[in-house]
Amino acid sequence: MYTRNDRLNALFMEEISLALRSVKDPGLSGFLTVTGVSLSADRKLATVYYSVFGEAEQKQSTTAALRRAAKFIRHTMVKRLSLKIIPEIVFKFDDTPARADRVESILNRLDDEKKKQP
Repeated sequence: MYTRNDRLNALFMEEISLALRSVKDPGLSGFLTVTGVSLSADRKLATVYYSVFGEAEQKQSTTAALRRAAKFIRHTMVKRLSLKIIPEIVFKFDDTPARADRVESILNRLDDEKKKQP
């Protein structure tokens, strides 16, 4: 069974993804993906996890652009949603895709070594 926080996490993830499409900041570069949202217990703070596929400088510029856009995104959500509390938004980089690629490459290398053994 889903709790209210689970439903709100899903709702905020969808709304933040939609709001990001209308952000016109040139710092948003690379391939940006919202990977998750986590609400605090009092529902006044939403931590938005994101990943960026691109160069290191694209990741840095995207991080700065997201910090600048947080208030705009929250304001957009205030207009679109009829909830009593719309949380403050904090963006946090999610390096899970990079770690997953690293683990996959290690497993592939081990598999190749195993095939080479007689």
